[in-house]
Amino acid sequence: MKINTFLNQPFHFFSTKRRKWLYIISTTVFALVFLGLFQPYGLSEEIENPINSSTSIFLFFLSVSITSFIGLAFSQFFARKWLNFEHVTTKKYIVWFFIEAFGMTLLSFMFSFFIPDLGDDFEKELNIMFQIKIYFKTIFILLFPFFGCIIYVLIKDLSYEISELEEELSRFKNQFNPSKKEELLVFKDENNNVDFSIELENFLFAESSNQYIVVYYLSAELVKKHIVRNRMKNFITQIENLPIIQCHRSYTVNLLNVNQKVKKEGKQFLAINVLEPLLVPISKSYLNVINQKLSTSKNS
Repeated sequence: MKINTFLNQPFHFFSTKRRKWLYIISTTVFALVFLGLFQPYGLSEEIENPINSSTSIFLFFLSVSITSFIGLAFSQFFARKWLNFEHVTTKKYIVWFFIEAFGMTLLSFMFSFFIPDLGDDFEKELNIMFQIKIYFKTIFILLFPFFGCIIYVLIKDLSYEISELEEELSRFKNQFNPSKKEELLVFKDENNNVDFSIELENFLFAESSNQYIVVYYLSAELVKKHIVRNRMKNFITQIENLPIIQCHRSYTVNLLNVNQKVKKEGKQFLAINVLEPLLVPISKSYLNVINQKLSTSKNS
């Protein structure tokens, strides 16, 4: 995928209340754990400094948690709506990410009037260079839970999509007339002459190769191939009323033999579990067609 295409896609990862709360809470917890465990940015020296009491240290971490929680809650539930950043592209949300970090830096500065920073040196809080450093530190801390939540949402969405498709496939197979599984599937050549025929239930998938179609089928529990001189588009016109559907520009598959959808190396496949699992490529443009056909059978 081109970068420009990716940047112009809708940013939906924090589109629901649940996902927003996930981001808010995970960021708050991460900030406390990260600062408490690793004590970066000279924090370890400040904690060991005798001038800082246990109460001061506690108040510092309290201010961090309040800043993270309130700042992100206000940003996600109110500011995004007011400033029209609720339904935006990825490119526009990147801009919002930096605005959000700035808002949290500003909130942290406001809290410093009530909860002094470690070392009780309020004058450095007023230094603009100090606040710029705080801003970039805030961005760095936000990056980890930000990408962590995005990865989590991607995995959840993919798992839901896979399970939904598996349920639809199972329902589709149960509703399909069993007697039709034994009917012959006829493959014709480019001259419209019968070249090859098999029972529908034994057909697995077909692959287009220039002016030929490679047919994969089961025979005596073995996966075999047969080459027919014809084009895929001609074959597709013969299977309109059968549970065979195009899942890729070069592939058609028998949905009766598909067990699940899998993802491998960033690509999606329909899995046919025979003696050795067969993976048939599936493209996004054809996924909608597959879902529509399964949904139609569900409602019929």
